[in-house]
Amino acid sequence: MGEVFAGRYELIDPIASGGMGTVWRVRDRVDGQVKAAKMLNQSDAAMLLRFVREQSLRIDHTHIVTPQSWAAVDDRVLFTMPLVAGGSVSQLLRKYGALPPRWIGRLVDQTLQALEAVHAAGIVHRDVKPGNLLVEPTGRGVPHLRLTDFGIAVPTDEARLTHIAMVIGTPGYMPPEQQLGADPDASADIYALGRVILEMLTATKPPRDPAAVDIAGLRTGDPARDAVVDLIEATSSDDPAARPSATELRAHPSLRRLLELPPDPADPIVITEVFPPLPSGTGGSGDTLPRATAPHPPPTTGPASAPTMPPPPPPPRRTQEETVLPSPAAPIPAGVLAPVLLLVVGLLGLAVSGWLLLG
Repeated sequence: MGEVFAGRYELIDPIASGGMGTVWRVRDRVDGQVKAAKMLNQSDAAMLLRFVREQSLRIDHTHIVTPQSWAAVDDRVLFTMPLVAGGSVSQLLRKYGALPPRWIGRLVDQTLQALEAVHAAGIVHRDVKPGNLLVEPTGRGVPHLRLTDFGIAVPTDEARLTHIAMVIGTPGYMPPEQQLGADPDASADIYALGRVILEMLTATKPPRDPAAVDIAGLRTGDPARDAVVDLIEATSSDDPAARPSATELRAHPSLRRLLELPPDPADPIVITEVFPPLPSGTGGSGDTLPRATAPHPPPTTGPASAPTMPPPPPPPRRTQEETVLPSPAAPIPAGVLAPVLLLVVGLLGLAVSGWLLLG
């Protein structure tokens, strides 16, 4: 059995890492479910605030990965979310190369549904890219996409956590104005999605610097492929005001044509679970885990002929945990976030308020 974090979350194995932390596969000892859990691996106040902000952005939508609960132990903080076991669009591209237009249409439409909900909540994601578009293991059936990683998402009416000159986002997917430090706007997510569509069509990552796309060079005369190119053209304007909203793009005639394409019997794409079987002893089939009311498993003893002394108790650890969720799309009240902020910021000895005053 791996480490049990905060007496509740058994850490199974790391499944991803990034600037905001490491994502683990964990087993929740309260409900027995295997989940994903992001754990903070930085020790500065601005990173902590982004981490807490991500945990607080809860949008209940079928195409969004929504945080579920959080816990803190000493100087470590994690929050859990549903485990999406089919991998990401980035992994699909590595495995299959350029995706068929029918697949692109469905993935784009589902991403737009997620962005509709995000933008309606007054939030800009700021990091739409293939690695943040997860898919459920649906086999040869219709894909089910879920937008994840709100680590640098920002409500448009809240204070920013970066210096004015600091660029936040992934090169290649950011529009020109984002690279110049413009205020977050929903149109930036639409531009990023256009770059994702370009990558799904060509299996080539977009250039790191903003560059005009040779739209004419992408067209081949094939109606389905050209419909995908139409979507790239609609999202690629350097002028944010010229880009359609998520709702407008969902109604684009070219996207509607892509959604009407029939299944292709020669389609090779199969979405299966990408994670290995659970290790033995992690509460899998046939195992029973103690409930949260017993944060530490009862000590075991050897055979009667060879008794063993119980191990010494572990040193006390300060923990905080909250699993009661607010209503969808509502930030967690300050009274809930205060304990974890005071805990970690006190240990770091950093002035959080100074960061909140930065432009």
